[in-house]
Amino acid sequence: MTTTTVNLVVKVPLALRRQAKAAAVIRGETVSDVVRQALAEYVARVEEEDDIQFVDAVLQRIAEGAPTYDMEEVWEELDRLEAAGDLPG
Repeated sequence: MTTTTVNLVVKVPLALRRQAKAAAVIRGETVSDVVRQALAEYVARVEEEDDIQFVDAVLQRIAEGAPTYDMEEVWEELDRLEAAGDLPG
């Protein structure tokens, strides 16, 4: 599998650059490897935090009395919408 890569220029303090270089040498990697891994972990963490915030918001709405539906009710509604032609094609 081929992965397309692009160059990304990021300005960092000199001390951080030196730390990244040292970490790369110790791990037998390149600075690009270290930065790529750190960025991937950061993005995953942000996505997880967004998911947690979404779940918290849903639970708050439920606590405030928003209606909830079981799967049977959801399927019945989908069947009704499909029969009426109201679902996107």
